[in-house]
This record gives sequence, structure tokens and C-alpha cells, in this order.
Amino acid sequence: MEHSTNLFWVLILCVAVMAHQATALELLKGINPLIGEETLRGKSLINKVCTLSPSRDLCVQVLSSDTLRSPTANLKDLAIISLRFAATNASDILTDAKTLIDDDSLEPDIQQGLADCKENILDAESQLEDTIAALMIDSETDAQRWLKAALAAIDTCDASIPGDDDVLSVKSVMFRKICNIVIVVNKLLINPTIL
Repeated sequence: MEHSTNLFWVLILCVAVMAHQATALELLKGINPLIGEETLRGKSLINKVCTLSPSRDLCVQVLSSDTLRSPTANLKDLAIISLRFAATNASDILTDAKTLIDDDSLEPDIQQGLADCKENILDAESQLEDTIAALMIDSETDAQRWLKAALAAIDTCDASIPGDDDVLSVKSVMFRKICNIVIVVNKLLINPTIL
């Protein structure tokens, strides 16, 4: 009898988990399963998401940057838009690092720091691509991990270059802000009821 009772509770738990997953999927598709109506999309969703970001104006700018996808975007679209924006920012930092490495007027230890930074930025770019891949297969938890790794890579880059007022440091601050926007969107993907 006890075995039957345990099996019954396991089945109840499985049904509850499946119902929760189905509800989350419907929300991601843009349909509120409770009332069967469209959930927020596009500009209204962007504005709502950005109220949760510490850099609200930048958030709106980043999430509105894709003229094709932003007007009808759902949460997953916004995550990908912000990740692509972050990847572009990382590419800009990489370009600047490569330019500075070739500057013969810099001291050798600074050039070495720039070379180390370049390697870390390459890692960050790769991790952003991994984050996008994780989102494409609906693995928001893995996406969060890859994103944190990208942020750690940029922190390591900053640590390898003395000072905090150079071009790379200023751009890395922007990179962090953009990644924080991605984190906000990804947290909403994990738990859309926050909206």
C-alpha cells in the first residue's frame, strides 16, 4: 500500500512539473495560458523588461537595436538581440586591443597585458556564442553560466591592463552593462512570472 501511495505522489509531482513547463513554454511563445491572450511583445515588452535593468535607457537602446526583430520580439528574441549587441561590443574591444598591441611606443609590460586581454576577449566572444547556442536549445541555465564566464573573461582582461581610463577600460564598462541587460532578460526567461 505504501508503494502505491508513493507512486501516486510521484505521478502528481510529475504532472505538476509538466504543467509548469507547458505554461512557461506558452509564455515564451507569447501566449498567456491563463487567459489565452497574447502577452507583451515588442516595444511594450522592451519597456517592461528595461524597468528591471539598472541601465534603463541603454537597455531600451540595446533591445530596440534590431529593426527587424525588436518590434515583435518575445523574451527569447530580446535575449538573442542583446547577446548579439554584446558580441559586437566585444569585437570592438578586440579591434582596439589589436591596434594597441601594435603600438611600439607602449612599454613591453603593457603590450603583454594587451596581448593577454586580447586572448580573454576572444574567450568572451566565444562564450557569448555559446550563450546564444544555449538559448536556441532552451537551456537558460547554461546560457547564464556562459554569460558569467564571458563577464569573468572581461574582468581578467581589465586586470591585465594598468589604469582604468584607457579606451579598453571604458569599453569594457559598456560591455558589462550590456551583459547585465542580457542577465535581466535571461532571468525573465528562467522565471517569466517576474514580469
